[in-house]
Amino acid sequence: MLSKDQTLGKYQIIDRLGAGGFGSVYLAQDRLLNRKVALKIPHHQADEQGLLLEPRIMAALKHPNIVELITVEKKDDTFFMVLEYVDGESLDKLIRRERCLAPGRALEIGMDVCAAIGFAHGRQVIHRDLRPANILITREGVAKVTDFGTSRFLEMQRDGFARTRIGSPPYMAPEHFRGRAVFQSDLWSLGITMYEMLTGTVPFYDADPIKIAQSFQNTPVVPPHLRNAAVPRTLSEVVMKALAINLGDRYLSAQEFLKALQGLKEGMTRETRPVGTAILAAHLNTPGQGQRVPANTQQRLCRFCYRPLPRMAVTCPACGEKNPT
Repeated sequence: MLSKDQTLGKYQIIDRLGAGGFGSVYLAQDRLLNRKVALKIPHHQADEQGLLLEPRIMAALKHPNIVELITVEKKDDTFFMVLEYVDGESLDKLIRRERCLAPGRALEIGMDVCAAIGFAHGRQVIHRDLRPANILITREGVAKVTDFGTSRFLEMQRDGFARTRIGSPPYMAPEHFRGRAVFQSDLWSLGITMYEMLTGTVPFYDADPIKIAQSFQNTPVVPPHLRNAAVPRTLSEVVMKALAINLGDRYLSAQEFLKALQGLKEGMTRETRPVGTAILAAHLNTPGQGQRVPANTQQRLCRFCYRPLPRMAVTCPACGEKNPT
């Protein structure tokens, strides 16, 4: 574990951003270029070929909705990845704070993530661990997918699926539990993520992954609009199609899923706004259950939490952030 102000080559550690089963991520200052970056340091440093799997995948993924890999380095016998630093927060933290997101905001995030996944799939990369903790939201409201540590190049001319069951059970598709993850499995994970944004919870959760898999097979998922009356039925139906058990009933590709999401957005009002503060149609801009924004009424939204701002307010009463006037 690295400590504050410790140096690793030209990088000076500022803070620890998080840790998982595969490694730790630190905020650091590039002292030569005078910019902040994120350093991802794997826990297990012995397998050099294994360490290169994730950066080789990320090197092929240059997209505005995917966290950028800057380079890989090895200093003081420590291998690490240098990544774009996203000045914002993870989607799971946003959901925990807000409990559930306004449907319009969930739709925007879903579109960003779907575009990223479609780009990755076009380069034969399957993510396999898509969930709110691996989606970062910038201060401008842009969603960026990160953590490709469990990703693989899916060679369709061979088996056509990834055999291992690596992933996060509440977000794993039924076929993923069976060790047969395909590109559509990522779409299921995005569907679960959108479900959680809209309702504040995943459809099923249990400490035993087998029970989660059995629940999806044996118990119908309650549609989002029945859990949260603020969710439009049309949006609920799109999410539910992503959660179809049979692959033939699910979206066949990320492009098809994205097209469905874009179709919903086209039903919004035509008023525009700066990135991260759009004015949405009333039925898609509901902050929570029972709180509706009057139709065709333009209202300022906080650029950080997307709650309505009181007239002439600078500081958001919901999240405490200052908004430009």
